[in-house]
Amino acid sequence: MNIALCFYPLMDMGGLTNNNNNLCAGLQELGHRTTSLVFLPREDIPRNGIAGGRGTIDPHSGLEHDQMRGYTWPRSACVPYRGRALKSAIETLNSYDLVIWQIPVPTKKKENQGNSDWVQLYAQCKVPQVAYVHDGNFLDGYPWLSAVAPYLRGIGAVNHAALNSLADLDCKFSLTPSPQKISYPDLSEEAFNRRVAGFLSLQTFKAWKHVPELIAAIPHTTVDANVAGRGIDYCYLTSKDKCKWPGVWDSAVDHGMKYHGVITNDERDALLDNLTCLVDPSWSKKYATIGDHYNRVVVEAIMRGAVPIVRPLGISTNMKGEGEVFTVGLNCLGIPQNCTPQEYGALLDKYCRMSYAEYRSIMDNAVGLLSMWDRKAVAQTFLDLANGKAQYYGETSTQVATATDATMKEFFCEQ
Repeated sequence: MNIALCFYPLMDMGGLTNNNNNLCAGLQELGHRTTSLVFLPREDIPRNGIAGGRGTIDPHSGLEHDQMRGYTWPRSACVPYRGRALKSAIETLNSYDLVIWQIPVPTKKKENQGNSDWVQLYAQCKVPQVAYVHDGNFLDGYPWLSAVAPYLRGIGAVNHAALNSLADLDCKFSLTPSPQKISYPDLSEEAFNRRVAGFLSLQTFKAWKHVPELIAAIPHTTVDANVAGRGIDYCYLTSKDKCKWPGVWDSAVDHGMKYHGVITNDERDALLDNLTCLVDPSWSKKYATIGDHYNRVVVEAIMRGAVPIVRPLGISTNMKGEGEVFTVGLNCLGIPQNCTPQEYGALLDKYCRMSYAEYRSIMDNAVGLLSMWDRKAVAQTFLDLANGKAQYYGETSTQVATATDATMKEFFCEQ
């Protein structure tokens, strides 16, 4: 089959590029062809495409990207759909055998206000369509997905928070964890002894990632502390005029923190190969009320043999960190929610200097999970959805119906 993976413009792509690259790879490994497209609320194709990340061209999506700015979209991948361009956009969709909406619906950005033409992309598409939900924000963030749900064969949910949120939507859906090219680490004692006692923490610096809490703990550690990534909270940590956490960043640097900026996947893997642990400081009370959630970097760490250190409300719905996938003390290690910077730092020291027996106990269990993220298996789940095979069914709630009606009339101005 010839499969289109479709996006709308998004300010923060985060891990979506890696997700899409691997989903393309999984579909190709199953014998299909893929094309990634971005649908634009305008009437013409931008002369120079859409500028984005530079430096790495993925062999499966064929697009240049980096972790911060996402994809650079060439003219050939840009599909305008507003007004006079709508007919051509629909024809583009119908030229494929399957459409996967990587971003399910347009956001409430100013450029989308007053334009409901996007609904016709789904309504007039004659080939099977499925969508991918990447977070648990459906109910609060984009309930207008229900306006086009009747045209979808099904929806893939990246984690249990996303899965549970879809219970309020009249649609079929399945769990489709963020796809990965699975590799298995060397867990031998010899390999363990080559690792440096320390950690890498890699993410987009934004509110629910809680990076400042980690940075504040670093002066209370003695291990090799490595931090990478960028985002709004990096600016608030380092700004001279608008710093929200005065002195926290400088103190961490003075105590040996190594900041690597935005790094490539190869650079990430090289660091994880050399260190005992990965720290994911993320947690969310909101997501924890919906379902389990975790970041793909945790899986990437396991594949490189680095033990994940997480926060309980970053992987589960409870303060013990007992989740559907990850459980503190079984396949990861945890930093309690209410600990002080001193306690946080002490635990980082303890975990990064764990014994081989402790390391092996955690990693044996963690490695046993890896097959669930295999990109061919995830790709097959999307093909199953397109053929009507789903794991779960939802029902549109009154809350979703009311929110959708209001948004479609007041923001998208649907007639």
